[in-house]
Amino acid sequence: MGTGAGGDVTKQFDLIAEQSMVEYLKRFSAFTLVSEEAGLQRIGPKPEGFIIMDPIDGSTNVSHGISFACIAIAFASELLFTSIEAAVVLDLFSGTCYYATNGTGAFKDRQRIQPADSTSDKPSLVGVDDKFPQTHVKSNQLKSNTSRIQYTRHFGANALELCYVADGSLDGFVDLRGVFRGTDLAAPALILKEAGATLLNPEGSAITGPCTNDARYAYVAARDTEFSTHLLALIGKTKSS
Repeated sequence: MGTGAGGDVTKQFDLIAEQSMVEYLKRFSAFTLVSEEAGLQRIGPKPEGFIIMDPIDGSTNVSHGISFACIAIAFASELLFTSIEAAVVLDLFSGTCYYATNGTGAFKDRQRIQPADSTSDKPSLVGVDDKFPQTHVKSNQLKSNTSRIQYTRHFGANALELCYVADGSLDGFVDLRGVFRGTDLAAPALILKEAGATLLNPEGSAITGPCTNDARYAYVAARDTEFSTHLLALIGKTKSS
C-alpha cells in the first residue's frame, strides 16, 4: 500500500487498523493524530492534544501468520515523553490490555502490575532487539560469566515486550539500534513508568525527547534502577571491547 510516514512499507492491515481506530476515536473528541502510517493529521475542527499511535506493532509477525502483535496508543498534551498522560497497549491476539494514566499506576486487564521482584531466585530473562546493524551489541554478548542474565528473547513487537517488563514477565529489554520511533515508544514508556520500571537511553539518562515519527531511540528498560545499572555496565563493557 506504499510507504507510511514512519518510513516502513504500509501493509493493507496496517492501514485498516489505523483508519478503524481514527474513525472510533473521532466520535468522542477532536485531536491531532501522530501515526506511523498517516503522519501528522488534524482530526476535527478544534483538536485538543495529540493521539500518538502505532496501529500495529509487529506487522512482520502478522504478515507471516505469527500471533504476536499489538496496538500502541497514547495521549499527550505536547509531543514530548514528559507530556504523555495516558496509554494503552493491546495484544491483538490474546486481547490482553495494558494501560496507564499519569500518576495512577499501570494495569493489565484491570489488575495493577509491577516489575519482577529483584530478590527472586528465578533466572533473569531479558528481551533484546538486535537484528541490525551488526555493530551493535548482540544478545549472546550480554551473557557472560559475570552477568546475571541467563536467557534472552525477542518476539517481534517491542511495545508489547516492554509491557512484559512492566508486568514482571521480563526483567529487562534492550534495543540499541537507535531506530525505534517515538510514536512506537510513547505508550509503553508511560506504562513502564507507572509500573515502577525504568526506561533509559544507553548513556543512562531518562528519555525526555519528542515522541514523533522522526525521533528515533535506543533504550534500556529494566525492572528497577539496580538492574538497569547492571545492563548499562554490560553494554558499556561490550562496546568498549
